[in-house]
Amino acid sequence: MDNVLLHCAAPQIAVPLRYIFKWSLEKGMFAKLCPIPKDSKEPITPANSRPISLLPTLSKILEGIVSRQMWEYMENNDPITANQHAYRKKHSTTLVDMNDQWLNAMDNGKFVGVLFLDFSAAFDLVDHEIILTKLMHYGFKEVALNWVQSYLTDRKQSTYINGSFSSPNVLNCGIPQGSCLGPLLYLIYTNNLPYALVETQSTIFADDTTIYAARQSVQQALQGDLENIRKWICQNKLVLNTKKTKVVLVCSTRKRPKRHGIQLNMGGVQIEEVAETKLLGVQLDNCLSWSSQITNLCKTNIKTACIIRRIAKYLPGKMIQQITQALIESQVNYCSVVWGNALSSEVRRLQNAQNKAARIVLRWRYGSSVAVMCSVLGWSSIDKVIEKNMLIL
Repeated sequence: MDNVLLHCAAPQIAVPLRYIFKWSLEKGMFAKLCPIPKDSKEPITPANSRPISLLPTLSKILEGIVSRQMWEYMENNDPITANQHAYRKKHSTTLVDMNDQWLNAMDNGKFVGVLFLDFSAAFDLVDHEIILTKLMHYGFKEVALNWVQSYLTDRKQSTYINGSFSSPNVLNCGIPQGSCLGPLLYLIYTNNLPYALVETQSTIFADDTTIYAARQSVQQALQGDLENIRKWICQNKLVLNTKKTKVVLVCSTRKRPKRHGIQLNMGGVQIEEVAETKLLGVQLDNCLSWSSQITNLCKTNIKTACIIRRIAKYLPGKMIQQITQALIESQVNYCSVVWGNALSSEVRRLQNAQNKAARIVLRWRYGSSVAVMCSVLGWSSIDKVIEKNMLIL
């Protein structure tokens, strides 16, 4: 049903819907699947796709009601681990706390071993019996458990690709991506992961899990807890992608070993040590210089500016300003409190790229006033962006 029609009919259908939803919640009973490529440069394959469920609007309204009640219960009873930052109010995904701990360790002359875990199809492998057992452990009553069971089991889906539908299949595991309730159920499912760790700390952003140890020798601590994670994964029927799981040794350039500093393995598979990797869109390197992150920002902003320039002549000035703020300024704002402590020369490099992007969008000549360009586009200088976000933090 079209959302506009639902909105128009709301006064007439609100009461019947309320009755249906109330009955569903009291009795404990409760899609079209579109594969979205993870890497747009690669062809769509099962491994390179996110199975996003396009759910009916009415079912999402009911999901939203249940989700709010479950969140309220979880937050009031405080069972969600403090290590989990995703989907939670008053929890940031800007890596501030983790970065601060690493910098303090480096200042004290310690090494920081960081393991970036990559779970394969994490949402799609959630075991229904295990999630129901965990909900029961957290105190959910029988009616609520029956509703969640009805919501998860006997769910059919058809995949829509190239204009055609596949035959419907029944899902035996997993939670629908794109749903209101899915993220919360996954957080509950993985909530006890930090308790499996003995020697390391963890920071979790949904299925992006990072564990780290700060000390003079990090090899033993990481290897020991990697084995604990392996056991936890087996118990919870998840799969770790060892090829995409990376380890980084964070330390000052002066103290860096000449050869590889950390050698880890899981189930006989060697975990690759890298000099830099990406977490939540931020490029982290092994000395926290943020040079690669700023290089990526420069390239992205210039490329985006060139695209905006092509369509600018078809749009009013106010809309161009909104588009540039959404696609360029937002990139600069994100995690600026973390990468903002880069060398002043790196920040100037980003400022120069920002100026170039402004000229491209506005079609102004080289040498045009930077202050006037920023005023037209509603931008602030990079230094002011960093300062503002730091003060807000």
